[in-house]
Amino acid sequence: MFTRRSSALAAQVLCTAAFATVVATATPASAQTAVACSESALSTAITNANSSGGDTLRLAPGCTYALTTPLPAITSDIVIEGRHSTITRASAASFGILTVDEAGSLIICDVTITNGDAPDFGGGIANYGQLTVRNSVVRDNHANFSGGIGGFAGTTTQIENTSIFGNTANVNGGGVANDGDMTIVNSRVIGNTANTGVGGGAANDGTLQILRSNVNGNDAPRAGGVANIGGGSTTITNSNVNNNTASVAPGGVLNTGGSVALNFSRVRNNQPTNCAGSDIPIPNCTG
Repeated sequence: MFTRRSSALAAQVLCTAAFATVVATATPASAQTAVACSESALSTAITNANSSGGDTLRLAPGCTYALTTPLPAITSDIVIEGRHSTITRASAASFGILTVDEAGSLIICDVTITNGDAPDFGGGIANYGQLTVRNSVVRDNHANFSGGIGGFAGTTTQIENTSIFGNTANVNGGGVANDGDMTIVNSRVIGNTANTGVGGGAANDGTLQILRSNVNGNDAPRAGGVANIGGGSTTITNSNVNNNTASVAPGGVLNTGGSVALNFSRVRNNQPTNCAGSDIPIPNCTG
């Protein structure tokens, strides 16, 4: 169901298509830079793309880019075509893997983002601008908030055909935390943890849409699955929120303010409850 395209050409087409829909002034298709398999090459490529107003960066197929220092923040319109590559932190220093600045727009395809350790927000990817993640894996990252992917207030985040698993937040949003506008489509948010807060899978106080996705097997002190807080709006459509766990009810979906809509979705087998115990009752959810 959640397949990844193996063809580099297919990844390029997907990246370009997403870029065109999210960013009004897309980088020309002819602007492409091959990035050699080294930390310095990737850092230099991002710096040059920022300086030139944007570029498409084609990573070395199957490469592991092991970071000993943080990468430059994305400040222009950049596409990263991963081609089954991995970007990981290989240092005792704490930093996240990718940061999208307020002025930046990033489309990333076919990449594994892992072992980020942000001191505050977005262990895997911290978005302060515009972000699309497609056909990728975001795993085993850590932050205070949003262990995997974080969308700050005023941002747009699109997550498609992507697996987000094994990430941890000290407070809210083990898998993802959203203060802006986030859409998760055809994706898996599985096995993430919020250590002391809410939303092991997802925490939202902006606008969150989850479509045709699984939010399963996550854990938090409250709302192991999805937490809608602070007046946010969460819509879950044709999706599963199953087998999540919490110490305090509910285990599946929590609403402390704002609105939660379940459309043709299943909230089942969460512990200690599915939605019962939510501050504001969740329509169409039992148990």
